[in-house]
Amino acid sequence: MAAAPTQIEAELYYLIARFLQSGPCNKSAQVLVQELEEHQLIPRRLDWEGKEHRRSFEDLVAANAHIPPDYLLKICERIGPLLDKEIPQSVPGVQTLLGVGRQSLLRDAKDCKSTLWNGSAFAALHRGRPPELPVNYVKPPNVGE
Repeated sequence: MAAAPTQIEAELYYLIARFLQSGPCNKSAQVLVQELEEHQLIPRRLDWEGKEHRRSFEDLVAANAHIPPDYLLKICERIGPLLDKEIPQSVPGVQTLLGVGRQSLLRDAKDCKSTLWNGSAFAALHRGRPPELPVNYVKPPNVGE
């Protein structure tokens, strides 16, 4: 048996299963729920004496009736705008979970520092390939200099 998941991992498994149940991937949700129960990845419940007990996925759903099936989707929709207030993205208004650089949801301030590139460093990076400008560069190099 694998190591017990952290609380956030167990909750994420739960939210993924609930999300899958609410969409067209119901068979995937059933398989995930079976695996969560089989591998004991569902958080245990505590009784009034403080003893731990296994519980089923249905028990977990009942205990979290306040969490709708699309809760994970709502979390994902809210993360981008919250992060944009702290660290603006490079293309405003484009919301994606799969971004890179300044479009990444995992970006931090150091990823967004502007970098000034000189022509020789820029040319050396590309080794004859068409230029792919870094997301965080300030000013394109002047090849004439």
